[in-house]
Amino acid sequence: MTVRYFVPQFPSSGGQVTLPDAESHHAATVMRVREGDQVTLFDGEGNEADAKVVSVHRKAVICDAAPKTFLPRRNQATIVLAVAMPKGDRSRDLVERLTELGVDRLVPIHCQRSPWEISDGAIQKWQRVMIEACKQCRRNQIMQIAQPCRVADFLEQPLADNEQRWFAHPGGRKVDPAVDSADDSPTYRIAIGPEGGFTDQEAEIAMASGWLPVGLGERICRIETAAIILSVKAAAI
Repeated sequence: MTVRYFVPQFPSSGGQVTLPDAESHHAATVMRVREGDQVTLFDGEGNEADAKVVSVHRKAVICDAAPKTFLPRRNQATIVLAVAMPKGDRSRDLVERLTELGVDRLVPIHCQRSPWEISDGAIQKWQRVMIEACKQCRRNQIMQIAQPCRVADFLEQPLADNEQRWFAHPGGRKVDPAVDSADDSPTYRIAIGPEGGFTDQEAEIAMASGWLPVGLGERICRIETAAIILSVKAAAI
């Protein structure tokens, strides 16, 4: 399988491209690329290009790239997922899975039952994890990771046209995107609370703002399980 590298804003017409510092280091010292190797470059905006390695140095790997091709490999639906992120490796695994599933935007939210404050360092770590997942799964349009916000601020945003809003809540109804949305390219906003779920107050804010409570059956799912289930439903994979 061709090795892929993330190069933001490389020329549309192709030509000589130097990999960013982190990608050059990975290519030269981890992947041990050699002159003449074939690689694929992607810019995070939906474009990719075949390229050949022409020069390898420890801190700079230079490629000769073909013209870009627009190949975003995204879902038909737009998915915005707000999550009270779990701690540690669970959050890393969640970011990987959401990237693979084609979620367009991840919004970390702080809820009344959230066990921790999300740091800038955590956001930066998730960005790196997301890029690596894009490289592995052949995704060319990166998942946007927003700055953390209070759950009420997210829930109370104005409702857009052709937008479905779901929040995971015990007792909510099952959803079927094929039935619930007649639009060919719908937008789904999905909110997943922390362990213990949203409080009654948060649920009231959601329903007052046009959000549909969605149940996941009789069993209680962990944060990342609920996020994956509802992302798959929205993507209609």
